[in-house]
Amino acid sequence: MALGVSLNGFLAEMRRARLAFLAALPAALVLIAVAGWLISRRALRPVRVVTNTAMRITAQGLDQRIPTGTEDVEFERLIGVLNQMLDRLQGSFEQAIRFSADAAHELQTPLTILQGTLEQALRESPADSDQQRLCDDLMGEVSRLKAIVQKLLLLAKADAGQLELRRESIDLAQLIEEMADDAATLAPHLAIGKDLIPEAWVQADGDLLRHALQNLASNAIKYNREDGKILLLLQKDAESVRFTIANTGQPIPPQERERVFDRFHRGDKSRGRRVDGVGLGLSLAREIVHAHRGTLILDESIEGMTTFTVTLPLACEKTQSPLRCV
Repeated sequence: MALGVSLNGFLAEMRRARLAFLAALPAALVLIAVAGWLISRRALRPVRVVTNTAMRITAQGLDQRIPTGTEDVEFERLIGVLNQMLDRLQGSFEQAIRFSADAAHELQTPLTILQGTLEQALRESPADSDQQRLCDDLMGEVSRLKAIVQKLLLLAKADAGQLELRRESIDLAQLIEEMADDAATLAPHLAIGKDLIPEAWVQADGDLLRHALQNLASNAIKYNREDGKILLLLQKDAESVRFTIANTGQPIPPQERERVFDRFHRGDKSRGRRVDGVGLGLSLAREIVHAHRGTLILDESIEGMTTFTVTLPLACEKTQSPLRCV
């Protein structure tokens, strides 16, 4: 006996089920992806907290700590260990800064006494005698030591974020003019070219900023050719002022460019003591510029010139709206 049954209804239900499944699949995948993203984001929240805190930690921000008390108990021990490590790093760093500052401060007094004694011996020694020449050489070494101690003291204060600035309105163009006159006196054999705008006012500590400019000028003189030149350029825009100092001489090798601002680094090893200095001038100049919310960079060397650029924010005074920068 043969029995015939129509399958049209069954096949229609199967097609509808298939279509419903295919229609629901993308929505289900989206829901699964969103749920997975939310779960992973919640699970990785402590990792983001650790990352953000680590990004904020600098030499002047070692007091940053990773917040605790999250509901992710498994991260509590990790966060506690990291905070303890930061405590140890902060203690060691502050101890090193205090040692540098205290040592530099304590050295100033005996060096001043030694300098006074040598000056008296120099005055009392016979003219053109060996004793006078010896005292004169020792005076030069003592002056060099005093300059090193003063730079170390300023760098220690900068590291500790304690470099105090007595801000006032300073005409940067005038400071550069004075620097150029001093450079012409110290190095009359060098040609000094200037292209300076008449006025460029900044809010700065005049003594410290002058010290930074003198370090740059001294560097341009020491590492120049005998018949070389120094170029000074001062420009400004609506928000900042840019000072560029360039000097002829041996170009800085690519492998040395990243280290020119390192402390006690001297690129020209062959000159030794024939070039005065210990490699602190550029580092101190950059710290002073940074303290004034500016930048000091080594530009690309072109046409046998070594170029440094200082960028500082213009001083703004409130008149009618908007602010007017002068």
